[in-house]
Amino acid sequence: MPSRLAKIASLIVIVVSFIAYVAKAPAFPIASENLLPWSTWFLISAIANLVLWQRVMKLLAFSLLVIWFYAFAASIVPETSTAKVDVANIPRTPEAFVEAGEAIFNGKGKCNTCHTLDPSAPKSRCPDLSDVGARAATRQPGVSAKDYLIESTYEPHKFLVPGYGNIMPPVWKPPISLSETEIETVIAFLQDQGGQVDLTQFEPPVDIGSPGAIVEELPPLLVGDIERGKKVFVDGAKCIACHEVAGIEKPAGQTLDEGVEVVAAPDLSDIASLNSMRYIEESIVKPNALIVTGYGSVTVKTGGASVQGTLLSQENEIITVRVKDGAGVESEIKIPLSELDPEPIEELKNLKQQGYFWIEVTSADTGTKISGDLVEENEENVTLQVGGETQTVSKSNVKVQATIIDFDENKIVGELVSENEDEVTLIVDGEEQVIDTFDIDEGPTYSRAFGKRLDVTSPMPDNFPLLLSVADMSDLLAFMASLTGATEDTVVEAEVSDVEAEETAE
Repeated sequence: MPSRLAKIASLIVIVVSFIAYVAKAPAFPIASENLLPWSTWFLISAIANLVLWQRVMKLLAFSLLVIWFYAFAASIVPETSTAKVDVANIPRTPEAFVEAGEAIFNGKGKCNTCHTLDPSAPKSRCPDLSDVGARAATRQPGVSAKDYLIESTYEPHKFLVPGYGNIMPPVWKPPISLSETEIETVIAFLQDQGGQVDLTQFEPPVDIGSPGAIVEELPPLLVGDIERGKKVFVDGAKCIACHEVAGIEKPAGQTLDEGVEVVAAPDLSDIASLNSMRYIEESIVKPNALIVTGYGSVTVKTGGASVQGTLLSQENEIITVRVKDGAGVESEIKIPLSELDPEPIEELKNLKQQGYFWIEVTSADTGTKISGDLVEENEENVTLQVGGETQTVSKSNVKVQATIIDFDENKIVGELVSENEDEVTLIVDGEEQVIDTFDIDEGPTYSRAFGKRLDVTSPMPDNFPLLLSVADMSDLLAFMASLTGATEDTVVEAEVSDVEAEETAE
């Protein structure tokens, strides 16, 4: 009897999980945690059916397994469709716009290169867009779902989802260059992901045809050689050690400079089709300017201990960091941002640029401590989110604190009263405390505030401007410009399409 129940249970699970996987249903049982996606349930139940059942059912399970394998393989291969969508005469109906928008999302727009539409899929460079038609209305207070999607396509830098960097190019700019109608169809497709499609015409926030928007790209002063640039990529700068490029194998036994290690880095096979050459050049010369999500290095202190690794994600005020132990074994740890240790801030300048997200200051007038999430900063004031309201504090009206660490590793923090060669006097918790300088191990260090920060840096070396000659850099950029992801077949198809278009015009 138990054996029969196990057989029936395995049969039910394989059928349900197969249907759920094909239908792209959310992961079970806890979608938000991506715990055991349907592909995993199916694989487990398929193996169980092959073990428990006899010939006929084994054959059925094996057949489903083969179908699943091809479906799974297809799902992890990015779509490279070059089909063109004609939006010039598209009917203004939700169905037509959503269909066209989906084709552009997966084709010309290349949106699916960085975004996913499946919450159970591995984390990508940019946010998952499943149910974005509904979730978009919750991103910014007072901003509707459609207005948010319009801003995200035309001006993606204006609002960044927590944990993601400013790496999305405006889709109306080269190299993607979507027209206003194409953008409108993509917005309709995104609205259809869990929301209602609204085809009310809108005024784009950017006039993409204006002289101010269309900036003529000047030709490069130095024209590099692609083949020489490939050698710089592989043997000179040794970019291939960390980056993948389709068709290029990593040299065996390649050694890196001292202090440089092999790390996970973005695939560059189609980098030129997604980003401008300015972005690519900046990524080489200034690797910390924009860091692709999931590839930045971070060092944080929590509970007095330092944690260093790769920042994989930041969601719901929790960061996930991949760390490596002394034996080289990697693991992932989750750290709530609230548990990061505050550190002293000597100068209240460029706080957000330094990665600070939480600040604590002491008012010089009242002696009251004010702490909260950093909202904004200018030369004179700091604005914090304190409870349910914002509070602005003048930088000139904060007490200067002093921090001392004695030889017993006790940290003493207080307002500086006086200091000489023999002693330092502080006010700690409202009481005056005198510390003998012979008892001080570290300090005093002075600060105008305390803050928690998440400082993300690129593991990529920043000395390429010194290592590469002008000619090497020019050749390297020429090679990078050739990485469009196009295969020989797609190039031939494009050439045939161009010839047909010319013949039609004649």
